[in-house]
Amino acid sequence: MFKASNFNPNAGSSVSKIMNPGTHYCRITQIKLETPPYKTDAYNVAITLEGIDRGDDFEGLAVDKNNPALGNYRGQVATVSAGRYPFSDYTYNGKEIKRDDQIFRWINNLAKQMGVLNKMNEAGVEASTIEEYVAAASRFLINPELWGHFTIGGQEYFKEGYDTPNYRLFFPKNEGIKFAFSALEDADRKPLNFIPYNSEAHIIKKPVTEPTESVDSFGLPGSTPTASGLSDLML
Repeated sequence: MFKASNFNPNAGSSVSKIMNPGTHYCRITQIKLETPPYKTDAYNVAITLEGIDRGDDFEGLAVDKNNPALGNYRGQVATVSAGRYPFSDYTYNGKEIKRDDQIFRWINNLAKQMGVLNKMNEAGVEASTIEEYVAAASRFLINPELWGHFTIGGQEYFKEGYDTPNYRLFFPKNEGIKFAFSALEDADRKPLNFIPYNSEAHIIKKPVTEPTESVDSFGLPGSTPTASGLSDLML
């Protein structure tokens, strides 16, 4: 017997375990500062996102492959860099721009757009180092009940022998007061101060002459992103 109520839209489908570039409704599950191997005085800010619950028939990635007891994610996941390039000290028009100041502004803009900056202020969040500050802010940003819209861009790369691109994932640079993330909504439940996905603007195509890379994966929880916003915080 065929019965409409028995239909499961996810059954038999090939839903990816990883989010691709686009606009997604997600929650933050992890925030990490990571040092890229090619620039040891820089930091990536890596944000792990989990999308909406895909149901019991969806088998997501392991929350921690070294601890199976934690189970699997219920939604698609991705680790996304704050921007295309890592944060580092540099000089712009004769002015020295500090790595930690950039990260401080980026994290606070994320907190503002996610609606928790006032709570951080009320709690008196402060720290002596940027590492401690990010850890303190994370306690407000990582909340299973805190969901928002996130626009994810990507830089193409290809595994050897494949013609379908994979992506190094990053958040697009802010546009004035608009950002690639927001839990704030207007009366019509549309995200406020938000940059919607635009494939023309938010995908970096692989140059035709660039040699094919042999890369296992990118954009997975626990992986090290290779790009994260250098001048994205020039607000």
